[in-house]
Amino acid sequence: MRRIIIADDHAVVRTGLQLILNETDDLSLCAEATNGEELIKLIINDKFDLLILDASMPGKDGLDLLIDVKKINPELPVIIFTMNNDSHYAVRMIRAGASAYINKETDTDLILNAIRKVLQGKHYFLPEQSDLLEDILNLPQSLYQLPHEQLSDREFQIMFLLSSGLKNGEIAAKLKISKNTVANHRTSILKKMNLENNAELTRYAIQHGIIN
Repeated sequence: MRRIIIADDHAVVRTGLQLILNETDDLSLCAEATNGEELIKLIINDKFDLLILDASMPGKDGLDLLIDVKKINPELPVIIFTMNNDSHYAVRMIRAGASAYINKETDTDLILNAIRKVLQGKHYFLPEQSDLLEDILNLPQSLYQLPHEQLSDREFQIMFLLSSGLKNGEIAAKLKISKNTVANHRTSILKKMNLENNAELTRYAIQHGIIN
């Protein structure tokens, strides 16, 4: 029996996954976490074959949590479970160590297919993601020329939130960092991307498919 842990703050998602796995003979949902702190404790104190990680739980961002998990257990396969279909964010997750990036509304059969592929040590992309993600991931990092690819993971995260319309204070509260830290990141982001203000940042993000 393969031991699976899910980290998601929505009970309906955790219950839904439990129902899916109950229909199998070889997959078991052995543990659940509702936030990053619970997840880290479970990962440290127990062994699992697979982590299914919500991309946006309270507290630490999913990307930061993924990085923390990989530091603790580099061999633990991770599937990112999300409502965000942004391919740029998916690439960052895969590059940080995730094995798959799947929308929560994906059909049950595809979710199970992804789980089994990842447990075999493979990456899994949904059909609509496959060509784009494989092409991007096959490129050396040095070949990325778009301005937003110069950003650190934290800067990209803040750029995404700024371009989505969040204010500095809202971002600070969401990421549990100070307003000054957000402001400093914003200054660095605009400089690296050669942009003047949030309006230009939003326009850029829309043009490059980072936000809808």
